[in-house]
Amino acid sequence: MCHEKLHAEDPELAIQAYATAIPLLNVTEFEIPRTLTAPASPSSFSQYRELWRWVERLMFRAIALLARTRHLDDQDGLIWNFFTHYGSCSTHWPPTFRTSHRSIIAVLHLRTLIIRFRAPSPPGTPPPVLQPEQPPQWLNTARSIINEYRTILDKSTYFPRAGARNVKVEDLVDLSVAVWESSGAVADRAQWVIDVSEPSICLRPLLNS
Repeated sequence: MCHEKLHAEDPELAIQAYATAIPLLNVTEFEIPRTLTAPASPSSFSQYRELWRWVERLMFRAIALLARTRHLDDQDGLIWNFFTHYGSCSTHWPPTFRTSHRSIIAVLHLRTLIIRFRAPSPPGTPPPVLQPEQPPQWLNTARSIINEYRTILDKSTYFPRAGARNVKVEDLVDLSVAVWESSGAVADRAQWVIDVSEPSICLRPLLNS
């Protein structure tokens, strides 16, 4: 973070500094007992709360910087490495932890998957349609991110007041549709998009309105 502040004109210094932490992330994920990592387990998160604060901040800063300075379809693998670690570590966290950061990372990860795996089509031709028995491998990753993001929004956002909009929920629905289209727009796989689009799943009533 000091590199980001002192050398804003050269973001690669900060990127390389963040990259040196990847072996430490591997150690962190390996050393924490798996018996304590059940989702939403209070004992797991509370025991390592300060560690997770710094781990999450490191990964968030690295991904945010990479997303600003490099193309999202960059093939060098660094941003994908951080996405993978972020997803692995997030299984240790309750839905209420760092909801703002996790929302941003979820959107960036989904957009990166769409950009990287969307098959280009010649102008004037419809996108290729995949057979139901041939889902792309990345679709499971995208759906896992979407389900986790939906859970986070359920704990951190509210039904909008009259005339207002819940932009985060709208983005979730738009990205879910984009993932479905990019994976081949197979009709048999459309039900999960419909389920995500249900407002009652993503939103809670506004309290004290």
